[in-house]
Amino acid sequence: MDWRKEVAAKVVNPRSGALVAVSAMAAAAAWREIEHRHVLRADLPETHVRVERLSDLRYDRESLAAIEAGLRAEWGAFALFGFESVAEMAAQAGATTFVARQQDGERFVVKGAVQTLLVDACGDAEVLRAAYPTFQALTGREVWRRSRRRGGDTAVLLQITVFGRDERGGGLGSLLRNAALNMLSKDVRFALTTTPVDLPDGGGAVRLDDASSFTPAMRFHARAGAAPALLLPGYKAGGGEGHGEDVVMMRYERDEAGEWPAPKPAMRLRSAGPMQERLSREARRLRSLRVRRPVLRRLALPRVHLRAA
Repeated sequence: MDWRKEVAAKVVNPRSGALVAVSAMAAAAAWREIEHRHVLRADLPETHVRVERLSDLRYDRESLAAIEAGLRAEWGAFALFGFESVAEMAAQAGATTFVARQQDGERFVVKGAVQTLLVDACGDAEVLRAAYPTFQALTGREVWRRSRRRGGDTAVLLQITVFGRDERGGGLGSLLRNAALNMLSKDVRFALTTTPVDLPDGGGAVRLDDASSFTPAMRFHARAGAAPALLLPGYKAGGGEGHGEDVVMMRYERDEAGEWPAPKPAMRLRSAGPMQERLSREARRLRSLRVRRPVLRRLALPRVHLRAA
């Protein structure tokens, strides 16, 4: 028999044909796991800090409570972007919200968070402003849905928060921002910030062409290689707590080698494919539902005296 006919007969044969089909499906699934892997977390051994996605902490009640308290203390009404709870925010916006936790003995304690989303804007602040004329429009439910499903070429760093006043100024904010940028997909080539313009009374006005007029938050980004792109008066109206309504967009861009201008910290990355990620998340969910068995108290039984027959 001609070898072509022999191969065709084996493929058409129900038993061998099924094996070929199963093998092809397994190969396709394995290829998908490889092609669509993305970074889940980064371990920074020098500082004992772990940066994770909020979506992977959605069943950690202690961490969620600390995150919500820290965000509300800093951003007031904007803390959860209109979501009813931090658990809902973790489910809807958790894939691009990065949380820093620092090791304390056997525990990891929440220290800060950077909330981001993904849009298609080519890193152009004017394009972003035209599409989303207010902060509320930028953080609407439909925008989060598109960010979660389709991604984009531009990451918007909405809010960077270091929890606890005594933690600020120690470099954790820079470390968290730099780690989060380097955890993003290589398809994300730009980043824009929505940095609140907080000026002291009588502090004058911000000028994008005059670095001496920059606020501390603007200098925080400028030191990492971001350039001022656009000043948006009244963009973040309605927060009412802690920060002003004016916002300045600072712009980051990868270089030709695909590196961010912000220095990449020494970190170990852990990545996973779609199936592995789903299995890990389900395992965490099941662990969170585990109920500890109550300790059974020993019953005090009356003594029984046996009489000899």
